[in-house]
Amino acid sequence: GFMRAPSNQVQCKQAGGTCSSDHCPLPDTRSFGRCQQGVPCCRAV
Repeated sequence: GFMRAPSNQVQCKQAGGTCSSDHCPLPDTRSFGRCQQGVPCCRAV
C-alpha cells in the first residue's frame, strides 16, 4: 500500500530513505517527504 510521506528523520529511515542537507544527490533517488524543515528525505526509486 501507499506510505505517507515522512515528516521526520525516524519516519524517513523507516521508509528506507536517507536525509540529505539540500537535495538528493544520486540520480536514482528522489525526494520522499522530509526529515525536518528544509531537509528532504531521499529514497531510491
